[in-house]
Amino acid sequence: MNMRRIRRTSRFAAQRGFTMFEILITLFLLAMWLLGSAGVQSASLQYNKAAQFRTQAVYFATDLAERMQTNKKGATDGNYAYAGSGGTAATDCTAASCSPPDLAAFDLAEVSARVTAALPGGQVTAQPLAVGNPVTYTIVVSWVDRRNDRSVTSSGQTESFTYTTTKTIFDTSSL
Repeated sequence: MNMRRIRRTSRFAAQRGFTMFEILITLFLLAMWLLGSAGVQSASLQYNKAAQFRTQAVYFATDLAERMQTNKKGATDGNYAYAGSGGTAATDCTAASCSPPDLAAFDLAEVSARVTAALPGGQVTAQPLAVGNPVTYTIVVSWVDRRNDRSVTSSGQTESFTYTTTKTIFDTSSL
């Protein structure tokens, strides 16, 4: 009878070590899964921010196009031509009535300030193909997004992005 007890205890002792080894492997696999999940979450946040910048660029270009559509006289006269620098409006058109050129200057200053504030290195340009009735403007919103070159080092390289759209304005009031 003593022999049976000795054999049973030695079998249990061997099983206890094997169970500890299984737990260690499980902990290792769990840790690898958590690290992988953290990497996916980090990449997701980075891509989400880039998508937010693209969405804002589309919004700003559409906003400027709608402002041009509202001020058809100023748009067909070429008052919305803007190279992306030096945009301050002399008149606040939210508080006072403005002429079409003043409203165009106000719109450009306001949209440019919003693009600069919302997008890193943000800039907006609007160029008419030819001034007249109808007129087609090319609106370009550009910004800089910081990208890390992950294949070599984290060098902090930047990448430029642009969103380009066109808007054709036809002023029927001048006919």
